[in-house]
Amino acid sequence: MNKNCLIVGSQSSLGIEIENIFTKEKYNVFGTSRKYVNSLNSKEIYFDFENFDSFKNLEEKIPILDCLIFSTGILKGKGLNEYEDQDIFNVFQTNIIGPIMTLVRLKEKLKKKCSVIFIGSISGSAGSYDEIYASSKSAIHGLIKSLAKKSKNSIRFNCIEPGLIENSSMSKQFSALEIEKHKKDTPINELNTLKEIANICFKISQDDWLKLNGQIIGVNGGRYV
Repeated sequence: MNKNCLIVGSQSSLGIEIENIFTKEKYNVFGTSRKYVNSLNSKEIYFDFENFDSFKNLEEKIPILDCLIFSTGILKGKGLNEYEDQDIFNVFQTNIIGPIMTLVRLKEKLKKKCSVIFIGSISGSAGSYDEIYASSKSAIHGLIKSLAKKSKNSIRFNCIEPGLIENSSMSKQFSALEIEKHKKDTPINELNTLKEIANICFKISQDDWLKLNGQIIGVNGGRYV
């Protein structure tokens, strides 16, 4: 019997790559998007953290899950004094509040040994020029460590915390000079690729990594240790 995976934010650049890998491995992959949904594909589900009705819709359409991945994120690239109140709310809603609200509603859908993975950011540990973004991503740390301590049925909660990902939607917000600086500040002089991070998501979701629980996995080439 094929396993089931839900990717919240499946139309992000990383979400698409994660979906490709899990589909290749014969998973039934369900994905959510607040921008585009192919109505002919029952596994693509409209879902918006700011639309409470869509939470109920998601809960009704999702089967028992072997893997749940949160691949959502907003980076405004602003300093604290540049933020408007609504922008602060939007960043936290997308990066941490929405995923928490989703997890609350789907907690009964998590199968024994289910792997729950959050895509964080190096900024969550190292800090950032954008204090709001960094603080919203660092909030994931406290969440998964607390959930891991109370987990039952071998359900595990982990966070992959990458540095800048080459050709990702987020990287397109950076200039060529900024991207080159990221490379120079990384000891191995390479950025992550979408496929590399997606592969890590798949590998740690497998039973070989059953003991990995409550961990922040920094994948940044040594830029922050």
